[in-house]
Amino acid sequence: MHSPKNATAEFLLAAKRAEITSLNQLVASCELVTRVNDLIHELQRERGLSNLFLQSGGQRSREPRAEQIERSRCAEEQLREYLLKLDTEAGPLSGSARLFNNIAYVLHGLDELQAQREATDRQHLTATESTASLSDLVSGLLAVVFEAADISGDPELTRSLVALFNFMQGKEYAGQERAWGAMGFAAGRFEPVQLERLAHLRDSQSRCFELFVQFAEPEQVAGWQTLEQGDATGELTRLREVISRVEAGAGLPPDISEVWYDVCTRRIDAMQTLERQLSASLSQLSSHRMRQACDKLQQQHDHLQLLTSMPGPTASPLSQMLEDEDSATASGMAPEHGLVRSLYDMIKAQSERLQTVNDELTEAREALRDRKRIERAKGLLMQRKGLSEEQAYRTLQQTAMAANKRLIDVARLVIDDFGRGSHE
Repeated sequence: MHSPKNATAEFLLAAKRAEITSLNQLVASCELVTRVNDLIHELQRERGLSNLFLQSGGQRSREPRAEQIERSRCAEEQLREYLLKLDTEAGPLSGSARLFNNIAYVLHGLDELQAQREATDRQHLTATESTASLSDLVSGLLAVVFEAADISGDPELTRSLVALFNFMQGKEYAGQERAWGAMGFAAGRFEPVQLERLAHLRDSQSRCFELFVQFAEPEQVAGWQTLEQGDATGELTRLREVISRVEAGAGLPPDISEVWYDVCTRRIDAMQTLERQLSASLSQLSSHRMRQACDKLQQQHDHLQLLTSMPGPTASPLSQMLEDEDSATASGMAPEHGLVRSLYDMIKAQSERLQTVNDELTEAREALRDRKRIERAKGLLMQRKGLSEEQAYRTLQQTAMAANKRLIDVARLVIDDFGRGSHE
């Protein structure tokens, strides 16, 4: 049978080992996020070029699209190779049910991608259908990143993951804006539904990048601000103004489609450079936190071994801890008193640190939960009121402005009104 002091030491070490297990999961998640990030970027480019190809009746972007498909395939292969190496039963990500379910969804979508590409080659798809299908696949990939952020138990890493996720989501909205804008310009006109979608995508980008700025490090925010002050963003702003002034159905020169695509691509490519820096910083941080935790575990192990090798106390732990300091020996605190006090201090310090960690996690996790609630509220409005995604979001936004409430507060009210269902 273990002595009480040995049992205490063993559970203190077990708590630290559990932290390391969680960090090991995060390291694996960060590596997965990097590969997902690369594939998303290539699919975003493919989506835009496919739109130009389809909307122009196969007259534009045939060769660039073929070259881009090869880059997409390369990124897909790298992701698949990484996934094949994962131990789904005993590896660091084992037990992540929602994460694995999202990965399964993504792999199914990738399995169907070749058939979609062939249909696009034969122009058996419309640009709208192609955009919707590729956007759905990218949405599944982003859900993988979201789950990686949602399972994080480290405050600093969670903030970095939330910043990265919102930046990636904002970039995806920018990619959709490129695709829908290219579609309208290539057709020589914008329909009302396209104009509404583009306005929604601009608003969605702003919301994501505001959250990115909230959770990112100062140097990362500075990098984003520099990007937004660049030439590509300035040219995009002018093209957006052209779209905002055009009347639905009015004629436009189709050649602008390539100018639009080029300007959007330069901005999105600059985002990808920053995105890779964010991913690299995240990977470095996760590895650093793992080394710190392992070093701390070894220090704690050595310290506890020393403590538990000391003679056990003859009085109760409580009386030992309450003992007057005057009873300490000339060489310092009595050994029996020191053992109890040291174990107690270690337990107290670890409890306080875990509480601090929990408090620091709250803000970042709340940002993730708020996004899920807003998406759920939009889904309920779409389902119950027959609204499009843009109309549902605009309803939430207008209601919030009219009632002088936050968007998330209105989303909660919508969920309450329609019933929470099985989960938020």
